[in-house]
Amino acid sequence: MAPSPTPPAVRGPAGALIPQMRGMVDQIRRFGDQPGLRRAMPAILILAVTVLALAGWILLREPARVTLYPGLPEAEKARVIDSLTGGGIAAVIDERTGEVAVPGADYHRARMLLAAQGLPQGLPDGNALLNDLPMGTSKSVETARLRQAQELDLARSITEISAVSAARVHLALPERSAFLRESQPPRASVFLQIVTGRTLDGAQVEAIVNLVSSSVPGMARQDVTVVDQMGRLLSRGSDDPAVLLNDRQLQHRVQLETLYRNRIESLLTPIAGPGNLAVQVTIDMDFTRQEIREEQVDPDRTALLAEQSQIEETADPQARGIPGAVSNSPPPEAGLEEGAPPTAAGEAAAPMRSRSQNSTRNFEVSRKVETTLPATARIARVSAAVVVRAQPQPAAADPAAPPPPLLPEALKADLERLTRSAVGFDADRGDVVTITAQPFLDTVAPEASGWSAEPWLADVARQGFLLAALAVVALGVVRPILNRVLLPAPAAAGALPLGETAVEVGEGESLDDVRARLKARQGALTKNMLDAARSHEEQILVIRKLVEEDEGRIATTIRQMIAAELDTVK
Repeated sequence: MAPSPTPPAVRGPAGALIPQMRGMVDQIRRFGDQPGLRRAMPAILILAVTVLALAGWILLREPARVTLYPGLPEAEKARVIDSLTGGGIAAVIDERTGEVAVPGADYHRARMLLAAQGLPQGLPDGNALLNDLPMGTSKSVETARLRQAQELDLARSITEISAVSAARVHLALPERSAFLRESQPPRASVFLQIVTGRTLDGAQVEAIVNLVSSSVPGMARQDVTVVDQMGRLLSRGSDDPAVLLNDRQLQHRVQLETLYRNRIESLLTPIAGPGNLAVQVTIDMDFTRQEIREEQVDPDRTALLAEQSQIEETADPQARGIPGAVSNSPPPEAGLEEGAPPTAAGEAAAPMRSRSQNSTRNFEVSRKVETTLPATARIARVSAAVVVRAQPQPAAADPAAPPPPLLPEALKADLERLTRSAVGFDADRGDVVTITAQPFLDTVAPEASGWSAEPWLADVARQGFLLAALAVVALGVVRPILNRVLLPAPAAAGALPLGETAVEVGEGESLDDVRARLKARQGALTKNMLDAARSHEEQILVIRKLVEEDEGRIATTIRQMIAAELDTVK
């Protein structure tokens, strides 16, 4: 009889692949039926579940996030979140700070994505509000829009300062009144968002106050209030002349002390070496303002300032007759002629002559008036302290001898002279210069903290908790389930001994039929017992039991045991 031809479905490469796949499946099945693998299967599954759980936790845990743009308005945050989410970046709002945060790996990509879309837009321009003003708007709405535009422009100007990340300006502009007594001055409040790690000094706060007060007509500097994000009042005392003067005086003193300290260090560092000096200078300054007016008079030195001279001369005849009579009027005054003969006796009397002379002279005594205004920043006293690193001293040959000084006297004298020259030493002023030598500590040992303060302790505790939870789940839930599914069920309480089977005898069956059925049943039971044996020792025990009960069955049993190996060899 000729062999049947190969079906077309199994010819070619596909027909050769199917038997190979079946052989691989059989090998995998035989490999899985090995007793050792079946016994180790629960542990393998537990380990696999643990590894998968750890991998899932590592992949699904929250990545480290970085704040994208601090200080954004709420509307800007919403637009930024929408843009980043649409771009495939997981952006969230930080629960503690309320800022937009993105994963650290996507930080630069998020900034590029927002920059391409023109975000964040920042503060709107005041001109934009005015351009959007509709026609026919009431005066009150127009006034509010104008004030809002002015506030936005001022906020944009203040934000240009490097230390200010965001600013908000509130203007309180009262309505104009025809009555002077009812008019109120305008006021302003400025809220600043300072960049993290930066501060505003007094000069910058004064600049902001002047900027706002100069932008609003009629606003005084004392009517501007500046507050930062921490609630601190930055403009306190900005208009108090005494406070301003004290700040300037303190700043001048610090600058002068720094100048003196740098002078000392530049002189002594070449001698002692870099890092071997510690210099501090304290200057007591007198900022008392004095005005001295001095007037000096020299009596030995005079000067003629003015002279006035006056001469009066009259010639009148003597009055005669009875006083009070009209006829006693004196004759008219006669003219005087040179060479006239004297009047004879009995003639009229000659006129009487009178002459007076006055002279006035004004002299000024030499006088000197001097006004002196001493300098307000006068140095009252200078105190300089210099500490030099003490070099290690060699061991003395004689232990009883006194130890050598840490700083030689000659070197100490030279250092003191140089320090005095650098600070302008004045003994009458009470200046003090102190130079000493002491060993320096190169490193400062930090205080030992307890084991509970270690930063890694919290991470270890969290990881240990996760591992414990996984172990509880694996050992308490997964392992019992695997034992029930893979391992054979325990024998019942009334089970027969090994190798013994029970067969029901049907009606009409002979003894030969029962024996045949019992033999077939024992063969199947023997194979099952061998397959259920977990270890090599258990298999040997089963074989011994079979040999003791029925020696004829041993050959069949061994053939069944090596049937799989024989198929593999073939």
